[in-house]
Amino acid sequence: MKKVYSAILFILLINSTSYAQETYYWNVTYGTRSTLLGGAVIGSVSDLSATYYNPGAVALFEDVQFILSAEVYQYENFTIKDGAAEGLDLNFSTITPSPSFLAFDLDFDFLGTDRLAISLLTRQSADFEFSSRIIDSIDVIGSSPGKESFAGGFVTEKKFDDIWGGVTYSTKLSELVGVGITGYLAYIPLRKEGETILQALSSQGDIASFTNIENYRFNSLRALVKFGIGIDLRPLTLGLTLTSPSLSITGSGSVGTHTFLSGVDSTIFQSNYQDDVKAEYKNPLSVGVGGAYQFGKFNLHLSAEWFDKIDSYIVLDSEPYVSQGSGEQLINDLTHEAKSIINYGLGLDYIINKEFFISAGFTTDFSAKIRNTNTNLSSAANWDVYHISAGATFPIGGSSTTLGISYSLGNDKFQNDVDLTPDPDNPDEIARENEVSFSRIKVLFGFEL
Repeated sequence: MKKVYSAILFILLINSTSYAQETYYWNVTYGTRSTLLGGAVIGSVSDLSATYYNPGAVALFEDVQFILSAEVYQYENFTIKDGAAEGLDLNFSTITPSPSFLAFDLDFDFLGTDRLAISLLTRQSADFEFSSRIIDSIDVIGSSPGKESFAGGFVTEKKFDDIWGGVTYSTKLSELVGVGITGYLAYIPLRKEGETILQALSSQGDIASFTNIENYRFNSLRALVKFGIGIDLRPLTLGLTLTSPSLSITGSGSVGTHTFLSGVDSTIFQSNYQDDVKAEYKNPLSVGVGGAYQFGKFNLHLSAEWFDKIDSYIVLDSEPYVSQGSGEQLINDLTHEAKSIINYGLGLDYIINKEFFISAGFTTDFSAKIRNTNTNLSSAANWDVYHISAGATFPIGGSSTTLGISYSLGNDKFQNDVDLTPDPDNPDEIARENEVSFSRIKVLFGFEL
């Protein structure tokens, strides 16, 4: 019986270690040169990615250009060392398109020196699917002598894209100071699904079976604004930004859960599905500061951004229901919370001429997940991620082209009480420390017109 629950816990472990970007705020970068600098450009952004990084800087540009930035593909790899047993690692890897960014200036005569711009960006994104199957002869039912024919499998999937569409207005307070605001409408459709089936056939012909299915789907429309101040004291530039918490406009979704256990010492049967459930998704308040200083052919960029905590809240607010098997009242809400964090970034340009730059950046991307939280929207591990980027911007024809690459890495350790191959002489001694590692490589391409 204990081994049956160990197999169940193994499945839940896999579901809890997926990389969920809603707890990482500096995971995506925008623009061309801004991307090469790792996004550490709050006080030094030089293109229309300023609509996101610092709206106040837009009014200070001498020439505003159309931007289409495409981070073409990214390769991600996850490894849980000894995740299923000693010497048995768990791995997942994927190649997917990276989020993109589009921005352009609206040139109206009545604006004078003021600036108006439109932008569309993917703020967060995930497309994750992991599955596994076990078919073996294992002693998993303590009350049954000998080994059982055991078959088990699971699949877990999470997919969402948080799309922000914004309108930016920026004006000069003086020739050295610009202020601006970007108003965003943000829309996120999210799907989180998991299915686990475990079955064992004893030598007497009895069957033990466990099934667990979870389906969460929702969409949320919300509004938020980003304020910015840009100061040009060249060779020194400075910036300050404030991003408001999001305000929910509308949202709805569905929740479906089913848990079934039979053929062992206890029986569980509880199933529920609810549609047209109220949904809400929240973004935190944040404040960013940054600056850059040019000395000779080098330009040094520094940025930091503080993100406020998000108190525990209900993302999908379903109605309580009664278990068909036990009569117990249950809930299957989707919930979320996040802790306060500060991210830091450093970038460096080597200026060959006014159109040719070699750039590099290093930024932190600390996880906002609260360790041991009971909320269940974010299934991300607690690892912190570090991003390293490098590349060049150079002219081709009438456009400015950017080529580069970035590498991201993170790891965490946790206590694992799951083992698919327990020692029969010491069945209780399965606790061990496991290491989870994450890496990502992005190939960057973009251009400005």
